Amino acid sequence: MRKFMVAALFAAMISSQVSAQDSAPEEYANWTANDWSEAAGTDVLAAYREFVENHPGIYDLANPGFLKQLGEARSAGLAAAKKAEDQSGYALALASFSSILSDGHAQAQAFSPPVPSDAPRYWPGFVALWRGDRLIASTPDPTAMLNGSEITECDGTPIREFLTDRLLVRNFRPNEAGQWWVRPSQLFYSIGELSSSHPRKCTFSLADGEKLTQALDWSAATEEQRDFYGESVFPAAEPTILSEPRDGIFVIGLGDFDPGDDVRTQYAALYSAVERRREELLRARAVVLDLRGNNGGSSEWSRRLASILWGKSALQSRSHQSEAIDWRTSPDTIAYLKEAEIEFRENGELEIADWLAATTESMSAAYNAGQPLWRETQDQAPVETGSEAPTPTDFTVPVYVINWGLCASACLDANDVFIRFDNTKLIGAPTSADSTYMEVRTVPLPAGPGQLVIPNKVYIGRSRAWGEFYEPDIIMDQVDWSTDAFLDRIETDLVAG
Repeated sequence: MRKFMVAALFAAMISSQVSAQDSAPEEYANWTANDWSEAAGTDVLAAYREFVENHPGIYDLANPGFLKQLGEARSAGLAAAKKAEDQSGYALALASFSSILSDGHAQAQAFSPPVPSDAPRYWPGFVALWRGDRLIASTPDPTAMLNGSEITECDGTPIREFLTDRLLVRNFRPNEAGQWWVRPSQLFYSIGELSSSHPRKCTFSLADGEKLTQALDWSAATEEQRDFYGESVFPAAEPTILSEPRDGIFVIGLGDFDPGDDVRTQYAALYSAVERRREELLRARAVVLDLRGNNGGSSEWSRRLASILWGKSALQSRSHQSEAIDWRTSPDTIAYLKEAEIEFRENGELEIADWLAATTESMSAAYNAGQPLWRETQDQAPVETGSEAPTPTDFTVPVYVINWGLCASACLDANDVFIRFDNTKLIGAPTSADSTYMEVRTVPLPAGPGQLVIPNKVYIGRSRAWGEFYEPDIIMDQVDWSTDAFLDRIETDLVAG
């Protein structure tokens, strides 16, 4: 089965960027523990055991240090668990375990305490935005004193150290450049009451060079202020359509690779429009592919678009498939895939269901034969050796791919595809990164309000390395991340030529 079909399978079942920080399932609403330290220690050990029994990294020849790393994660989690006195301490223990693995596809996550939907949102009167290597304060009023100032320290700690420490409990991965462009803002906004991680006093470097240290004035944000925060931190892609906002510059919104039925319909219409208007695109000044807000799903959506734009043969000749995909043959993984088969068969997805049936049969045979990994090879294209010249394409107009900081999983796969063509430039922020461990499932933890995210397979010989992220050719280190701001910068680049 082709890789994108497997990705589509799991994108339909569970987002590959599962987050326990947003909301807790109903069964965790009134969770309490008699001893939070004991609960944390129990769940750290459960996480270690589950990963040993189910994670493909245990047998990944390309990562011989994984078991040692997993042991270090256990030690870090247990050390934090000894200090846990409440639910936040429990969360810190799981985050300490996850921080050593530094993989968005392999985490122990604590559910945040439930917050009523009408709970107030608190903020200090500004949005904190990481741009380049600085944390910038942005206010709705452009004339405000703090607007555009640099936040240099908070609560007596230099800002980079402060952010790294306080964001640990939120599974921040500081080694991925893109994470810096989005995650720090979370410490300057609170849904419900403030936690111990939120700053109370910060130092600002003002436009005139003056240093100002002051207590933060946290207050309930109005609806307009909440919108200002959301639009500043989580810029949305343009709609999933083909548009021409400026003469000769076409924009395609790709903000969702895990779409529901309504967006799937929009993608169908988008592909039809791109095919119908391709002759116009061949004469365009530029085509912009907008990935703002996209953090993964299925790589099918970007591959199909690339096939239409550059041509199927041109895309195939530049394809860099992994050499193989190895699935962990644990009973839990096999059971998960069998459940998936039932679901897809009930939904009429018979091709995927039949593939799953054959796969689980082969994986079960491999497990019974004592083989911890089963290699998926069916229908896979060979790895490109580079010995043959790629097929030419008539689509040679400048292409700009807008990236944001939390681009991961299938969003990174889209970049893998687009940058194979010489007419492509990346613009925006650095991305996040993936390991080579993919296709996750979740497992509830036994003692506390948390869950595990466990990958089921490993890519062998993937061209993008473990932990590798994309840096932009054109960095947008300004506060304004509106579409107009991007188009202005693109027009400047077109003129510079």
